[in-house]
Amino acid sequence: MAASNIFPTPALAQAAKLKVGYVSPVTGIYATFAEADPFLLKQVREALKGGLVNNGKTYEVEIIDIDDQTNPDRSTSATQQLINSDEVNLVLAQGALGIKNVSAQCELAGVPSITTMDPWQGWLFPQGGKPDTGFKYANHFFWGIEDIISTYVSMWSALDTNKKIGSCFSNDPPGQTFSSSEIGFPPALRKAGFEMVDVGLYEPGSNDYSRQIAAFRDAGCDIMSGLFDPPDWVVFWRQAMQAGFKPKVVTIAKALLFPAGVQSLGAAANGMSTEVWWTPDYPFKSSITGQSCGELAKSYETETGKRWTQPIGVVHSLLEAGINALRTADDPTDPDSVADAIKKMKLDTVVGTLDWANSPIKSVAKMAIAGGQWHVDPNGDFNLAVVNNQGMPQVPVTAPFQMKIGA
Repeated sequence: MAASNIFPTPALAQAAKLKVGYVSPVTGIYATFAEADPFLLKQVREALKGGLVNNGKTYEVEIIDIDDQTNPDRSTSATQQLINSDEVNLVLAQGALGIKNVSAQCELAGVPSITTMDPWQGWLFPQGGKPDTGFKYANHFFWGIEDIISTYVSMWSALDTNKKIGSCFSNDPPGQTFSSSEIGFPPALRKAGFEMVDVGLYEPGSNDYSRQIAAFRDAGCDIMSGLFDPPDWVVFWRQAMQAGFKPKVVTIAKALLFPAGVQSLGAAANGMSTEVWWTPDYPFKSSITGQSCGELAKSYETETGKRWTQPIGVVHSLLEAGINALRTADDPTDPDSVADAIKKMKLDTVVGTLDWANSPIKSVAKMAIAGGQWHVDPNGDFNLAVVNNQGMPQVPVTAPFQMKIGA
């Protein structure tokens, strides 16, 4: 389905211009999270070709996208370029490694920003933010550690296991947040009655996980969980199979978000589970194009020839929030007015409702998640079923959670 413009389309003669900066990891180790960026940006630009109307005035909207190369230093310089050279009215950014730098630069310069794809704790606290105060210009949306933990625990509790979990987290900002002894998995899992076998953080890009695997195998862990990039998880799991580590349940964050990452393991990945950010089955519509989630995914697959991925919904919602801020601000050319519009925003998007206005965490809108499990079909293709909707009851469960890994 082609994107349809749901905005008024008056003539753009002598229209004022608004500039939106967009920073994402088009290249580098997080490039898979930005794989759909060209498609999504094209759709939004098409929808805005007639301009954006605010208080009866039509504005041309230019979106300036920059690759931060999955490099935090590059994120900083890209944001400075957008602010100082391009003089953007708003900055949007995605990708866990660089967005804190984007937010910090925008807060310092007094330019409103919205970021995503980092648990809110990993975004807020390292910048010195507090839930009761937040920031003036920097804003964020995503789920929190508490959301992914409660989803995983709800999934695991429905199965007959010994409640021993082998946990493996990456030595990077997201992994450090997940493994935190204060806000991460360890205290929450103990409270829920699970035993966590943890042998420390691993270095991203490692090619030897024998120490971790032996510890989990020898402890008799029925559950394997952790945070991996897709290539690292492929290495880990192949070594685990060779070493005879055969957990009953495998629930991995990040690495199992993408069909390609699952497909690379073949039948061995059947039954692996993960958090669900977004699927075509979500019952929501875009505030920009009017597309349903299913139509958005189908359009992507038709145009690119690739399978849909979960970040599509999140990035699209980021663009929805940014455009809505400019559309609803009292004066979209005034930074304080745009920042205020974000603070007051409650917007229905393709990932559900993003609500900054009523959030108990200032500057943060919580994004709900579900639990999912991958199943292989007769053609050898993998499909993600929603197996737990505790945190998102409006999303239908499409299959029961099964305790089966591999063919």
